[in-house]
Amino acid sequence: MAEPAAGADSGPSLGKGAWDCDNNREIPPEKEAEVFEELATMEHSFEGIPTIPPRKDTAHMAFYCNGCRYRVAATPDMTVSQVKRALWAGGIARANKAPELSSTPGMKDWSDLVMEDDQQLSAYHVPPGCKVMLAIEAAKLSAPQDYDSAYWN
Repeated sequence: MAEPAAGADSGPSLGKGAWDCDNNREIPPEKEAEVFEELATMEHSFEGIPTIPPRKDTAHMAFYCNGCRYRVAATPDMTVSQVKRALWAGGIARANKAPELSSTPGMKDWSDLVMEDDQQLSAYHVPPGCKVMLAIEAAKLSAPQDYDSAYWN
């Protein structure tokens, strides 16, 4: 039997993993699209083509860190430090590379994530349920950059 061709009918693509910070556990790859509300439906179709409808889960946000998505309960009225603490308690430290593979010391505490702690997320115009934020280790902003990495290409 032939393998199905990649494309629109091949189902959702799988990323580099996802982590549920509220439960401190991995989100199984086959559940990522459902958890992050990325399943196309006919609810808001475009010329008969299914599209991803507007998200309904406004109680959770998603942060990318080192190629993995981290889902955490957060709302725009929370302060940045509250969200960073929730990410830390939920396991974002697992994004640290092994010391011999990293040009930075890795995140040692919630305060190692970049953003001003006393600001509310709303000050950054973060909408409820935002699923596309970055969580960056502060040391990466001053570390030597590898210009061969995909980031620069």
